Amino acid sequence: MTDQHPSRWSLTYTGNRVALAVLIALLVGMIGALAGATGTAHVIVFVLALAVTYGVLTYVARRFF
Repeated sequence: MTDQHPSRWSLTYTGNRVALAVLIALLVGMIGALAGATGTAHVIVFVLALAVTYGVLTYVARRFF
């Protein structure tokens, strides 16, 4: 039987989770900017979205993969 390696796009790779979290946080940050968030509020929205998204992706990766 051959060894099976996870896909390079798998959420088990930390880099993939970080990249996906950054993309989602950028989208949420853009939506926040359109809603009127400026300066510090915009940064807080971005960082909060990044942290929450990364946490959810890490949970999903550990739970289901």
